[in-house]
Amino acid sequence: MTGADPDPRVPALGQAVERVARRVDNVELLVRQLAADVAGLARVLEPPPEDGEDDGPGAGAVRSWLLSEDAAQARTDLADLMTWLAAVYLRYHGAVLPSCWAWHPAVIEELWWLRQAHRAAFEGEGASWRDAGDWHDRQRPGVVKRIRAAIGGCDLARHAVNGDRRGAAQPVAPLAGAADQIASAWTEHRTAPDPTPEQTHEADQHDQEQHRASHR
Repeated sequence: MTGADPDPRVPALGQAVERVARRVDNVELLVRQLAADVAGLARVLEPPPEDGEDDGPGAGAVRSWLLSEDAAQARTDLADLMTWLAAVYLRYHGAVLPSCWAWHPAVIEELWWLRQAHRAAFEGEGASWRDAGDWHDRQRPGVVKRIRAAIGGCDLARHAVNGDRRGAAQPVAPLAGAADQIASAWTEHRTAPDPTPEQTHEADQHDQEQHRASHR
């Protein structure tokens, strides 16, 4: 080989360098994508803020209207719910609320939950079109259907003095007094105890009242 002849290894070396450079570029792209994925996962796994860290409605732990004890928080939640009802819920066909809706605690609970599901689907880092579609297709129609069944033909006059829905008694789980007996039987024998005659009588009274209430 003369001094003018090119070394055949030089082009091969250049091609190898190009391949390595492309691979480095691909690795850098994968690293950036991995970093973005890790950051997104960290946001998802980040614990919710403690109560008081975020003053926005619905912030912090999930709250139930039926378990409300803080009057100031309840007023804030209800005001937020009423604003949202006018802005969103009542825009949909069939989502009609009778005048006495706020006198039905279970209805407020349904609407409060639906409002928070709407917030989660449309706002913040976790918002997604999938959740928005689920809200439209399943959650909202389900709440509308259950509210219609719960309220029926009720109106505010039925909650007034002498109304049949005024001052309803606090509900109690049927045969709540049997809790200790049932718990003992289950933990010791993995079976339910035989009901006593007194429990059978109480159950009959409860079932009759339930039957009368369902036909009012």
